[in-house]
Amino acid sequence: MQHKGILIVDDETVITDELAEFLESFDYVCEKAYSADEAEEAIEANPDITLIMTDMRMPVRNGAELIKSLKSRPDRQFEYVMISGHLDADQNLEDIKGDDLTLMRKPINIDALLEYLENRRFADGFSG
Repeated sequence: MQHKGILIVDDETVITDELAEFLESFDYVCEKAYSADEAEEAIEANPDITLIMTDMRMPVRNGAELIKSLKSRPDRQFEYVMISGHLDADQNLEDIKGDDLTLMRKPINIDALLEYLENRRFADGFSG
């Protein structure tokens, strides 16, 4: 899959904002959402979003529920990075596992994240 934009989803605004700012410093194009509902609105508004980085635990709808919803869309394809600091995150992902989903633990290992992104294909002008 060739990516253009990254959507970062986390209800902790400091994490979302700092992660977006950090990735943008490497020329990745990022959008931010602070809930699963905001994430779906951002995806509707921007067809360039193809890589979703979401926190697992958020109020109302968690990251797994967001991914389930997005995987059910016949019109779009995504790759997912689930970010969680909870040891039971693997269990929460059992029914949505696949080659398109990667689990990263909090605190985020920045080197591992950059390596992950470097191993993805981004359209010209959309990556570092």
